[in-house]
Amino acid sequence: MNPPEQTLAQPTDEELLPWGDPEFRRAPWPWFARLVEQYPIVRLEDGSYVVTGYDLVVRHAKDRSLVSVSEEDLGTGPWAANDSMVLRKDGEEHTALRRTFAPFFTLKAMDALVEAIADQTRTSLDEVGQDGILLEAHRQLGVMPQMAGIAQVMGLPLEDASEMVHATNLTMMGMTWDPSPDDVVRAYEGFGYMLTRVDTLIRWKREHRGDGSLVDHWLTLIDEGKITERSVKEHLQAFWAGAGHNPGYVLACALVAFDEHPGLLAIYRDEPAAREPILDEVIRLAAPELALDRYTTEPLEIGGMNVPTGASLRFILGAALRDPAVFENPDQFDHRRPKEANMGIAFGLGRHTCPGMNFARVSLRTALTCVAERYEKVEVIGEPDWKFSDRHRNCEGITVRFLA
Repeated sequence: MNPPEQTLAQPTDEELLPWGDPEFRRAPWPWFARLVEQYPIVRLEDGSYVVTGYDLVVRHAKDRSLVSVSEEDLGTGPWAANDSMVLRKDGEEHTALRRTFAPFFTLKAMDALVEAIADQTRTSLDEVGQDGILLEAHRQLGVMPQMAGIAQVMGLPLEDASEMVHATNLTMMGMTWDPSPDDVVRAYEGFGYMLTRVDTLIRWKREHRGDGSLVDHWLTLIDEGKITERSVKEHLQAFWAGAGHNPGYVLACALVAFDEHPGLLAIYRDEPAAREPILDEVIRLAAPELALDRYTTEPLEIGGMNVPTGASLRFILGAALRDPAVFENPDQFDHRRPKEANMGIAFGLGRHTCPGMNFARVSLRTALTCVAERYEKVEVIGEPDWKFSDRHRNCEGITVRFLA
């Protein structure tokens, strides 16, 4: 459907997208629904564009003429700390960097992690008290099992990466539409903490070589002059912190879903074929990464609107994933949706699809299966410690009661 003509009757930017409004950040879905219905692509007052319609997002967000970072943004702001990593590269440079780690994240490679992830999940579940309460369920089930898996990939010792998750949330505040000066300072602090921690890990690995792990492989590439140490440092930071970041949030959202939908945990346990669809529906509604920002290098036509070279495009995945033209009753949990209602865009599109997608799926499925094998019901106690912005959604704490 073509968008309506942009006229003086168009609502103001603040009416359409009140980026800094606490209620918008907590639950932006009504605003997103209006955009999807009335303005699936809209030009804002500053000349940037926002795309929300599912079909438009799927068709255009993977356009290979788009770049992930504008020229003026390179080398500036907190996220310049990651300018050497694959998520901020395009073209041949992106492809070359991705090849340095892609073989370590295939589905076959992920199968080798299941035992370590399951063992750590069971160890965490052993911490459940006699009253069934697990106080730090986010850390115990959403961070530690994932760290057991990524530690095996990287060839590094297992550690609690909860502070890395917190630091990542600080950096994400630097990617909001209009970050405050305090947001920017905290984003710098987040990167500083993570990169300092990664320095220590790399030094440890240099003294423990030869296991064929990913970090071992990267260090060999450094020695051969095929990759820079800075690039390795940034990629390790992203994978080490990211292992428990978005997966930990999705795990927390799954626990909430099991609480809100009695019987869902039993379906997950008793119907193996339903496990992936249940996980897909949790991810669709959770939408850890609300948006993707891209920049045009040539003129584009999107939904009947001409977008010039050098324009900023924000593709709002969280809106597209609730487009009623694709997802009937989009705000309801329904794991029996048709295959055509594909939530895959939650992991990004095109060459910038999340490199850890297979890891996230396997680690989450394994952890949730361990929960389902041991318990019949989940009850969330109190309000989880959600961390929401206009750009991302995450969690840093959730307490649950398990009933056998």
